[in-house]
Amino acid sequence: MKHFVLASHGNFAAGIMDSLELIMGPQSNFEAFCAYRDGKNDIKDRVRAIVDAKKPEEDLIIVTDVFRGSVNNEFMNYTDRSGIYVIAGMNLALLLELQVNQDMDSVTMIRAAIRSAQETILFCNEKSEVQDEDF
Repeated sequence: MKHFVLASHGNFAAGIMDSLELIMGPQSNFEAFCAYRDGKNDIKDRVRAIVDAKKPEEDLIIVTDVFRGSVNNEFMNYTDRSGIYVIAGMNLALLLELQVNQDMDSVTMIRAAIRSAQETILFCNEKSEVQDEDF
């Protein structure tokens, strides 16, 4: 079993989770962690509570908004624990890939989702027009 935490500075995590659920329906094993919205700058206790709530039989997959940001750094403190994985660079394509491939082994799923999501980040002005093919 997998549990996903979408973690961000501000409300980004809640917003992208709303988009995920708009497309895929309610997600009982996803939750949003919106840091620094309660007027408190210390997120250590909230992060520790999320990590400590992990069940032994589940994998906890944390997707953060930006690598080396304070939210990512706090979750990175727990990557030495079994079954805890942290991904940086949250976007909707990544979340969709994770959601539809939950039956895969966690490491394989994460690597595949990252590869797929990277292919969706494009400078569209530089993409050539799609050519009509003759049949």
